[in-house]
Amino acid sequence: MKAEHEDLLRKLALNDEGVLAPLLGGGVADAEPGGLDAKTAALVRLAGIVAIGSAPASYQWIVTRALAAGASDAEVTGVLVALAPIVGCERVGSAAPEVALAIGAEFDLPLDG
Repeated sequence: MKAEHEDLLRKLALNDEGVLAPLLGGGVADAEPGGLDAKTAALVRLAGIVAIGSAPASYQWIVTRALAAGASDAEVTGVLVALAPIVGCERVGSAAPEVALAIGAEFDLPLDG
């Protein structure tokens, strides 16, 4: 008998619409994929949007979800720190002001030139 996660991986690899539709539909924010709790899922999603350089509104949305699920400001910031060696400092630097805005942090960036 295959483990549930093995079956899920197989279906994801095959682009099984029955599995993908709920994940990609309007309710994705409420889904708790693969045994992750809501906080962990939101932090993983934050890492994903940082990695792809998502739109500013996406940062507000997912950080709000993470905080509502119990993540601390430090944990949200920790995602950026953990990602830096993987996605690069430029990507993390671009995401930092968006994340700061989403958690309500205030800081001034120096203007170059």
